[in-house]
Amino acid sequence: MPFFRKPLNLVLGGGGVKGIAYIGVFDAVYRRGYGFVNITGVSAGALAGSFAASGFSAYEMWKAMESFGFDEIQLEKAAQRLPVVTGFVSYSRSNLIYGMDSVENFLSQPIFGRNDDFDDWPDIWDRRGNFFKNLILFSKEGSLFDGDYLEEWVYKKLASKGVRTFADLRGGIIDDSNPRGYRIRMTGVDCNRAKVVILPDDMKFYGIDPDKFEVAKAVRISTCVPFAFKPVVIEKKEGNKVKKYNLVDGGVLDRFPDWLITSQRLPIIGFTLDGGKEETFFNLNTSLDILKSIISAVHNIGVPKNLESKVKYKGAIDTSKVSFLNFNLSKDDKVYLYNSGRQTANIVLNRFEQGMYRRRLFPPFYY
Repeated sequence: MPFFRKPLNLVLGGGGVKGIAYIGVFDAVYRRGYGFVNITGVSAGALAGSFAASGFSAYEMWKAMESFGFDEIQLEKAAQRLPVVTGFVSYSRSNLIYGMDSVENFLSQPIFGRNDDFDDWPDIWDRRGNFFKNLILFSKEGSLFDGDYLEEWVYKKLASKGVRTFADLRGGIIDDSNPRGYRIRMTGVDCNRAKVVILPDDMKFYGIDPDKFEVAKAVRISTCVPFAFKPVVIEKKEGNKVKKYNLVDGGVLDRFPDWLITSQRLPIIGFTLDGGKEETFFNLNTSLDILKSIISAVHNIGVPKNLESKVKYKGAIDTSKVSFLNFNLSKDDKVYLYNSGRQTANIVLNRFEQGMYRRRLFPPFYY
């Protein structure tokens, strides 16, 4: 881990392929002499953060991104065959409702005739329980991509830097929320318990030593967008039985995990991928539009509204020209995302430096 003259802590939100913008963030940050000690992220932020925590330069991140190859897939035709899409179309036609509320109602409907798959789930669960059951059921019945490829790709890339498990990523600031001092931590959601899980810390619940948990597996969980990928199943032995837990994208319940950094020793900056003119997700014109609307609803149902962030220096990167499900980005799209990330990072750092000068804490501060 290189020593940085001006260290910071970092929080990164999610946003699918829009996460390429974070490469521009790291480029701007590194060029100005900053680096990160503790990083937290979710989904795309977990993926980008894991590369940064493993010592990748912005250039190396860009080259790694270019080497990632999605199988050629016609998203529109794939979406037509997804059970969650066909199920919603049938539901909306039967009930003659087509607004955004219809998507949320569909995802929260009881699962008739298939409850034997969830015998050990709490009986008191109603709409919330049905929501998580539907995430598991429909994702397992059909998803756009196989998460194995992503996990294997991340594993190989991080291994090139000597990083395989979280034991290789110690060296961050140790505090009450990060007792082992991991340089990167991320979030997922345990659908069986309707609960945000901290990766790797909460792997203790499943009988897994956090130090021995693979970083690539954690990234796969945190980026496991329902219906785009199948849930990641973690097995836990309980007496003579083996119970299976289904884990998905942490963004389902929390888009910006700033609460994972509690240390006051270093300033915190953060970035999200929702800047620019807000994209209208609700659209039922095509199967792919329906899928995007459903995924958007999934990330709205469980997330608290108007939750104030404790991160004072935070930037919303303009990614409005790119869809979070657009896996076949052009070179211009990638450059646009990169430049947007770099521009936003410079704006945030300018505000941060002005604040430090006013408080007579800069230049420079040392860790």
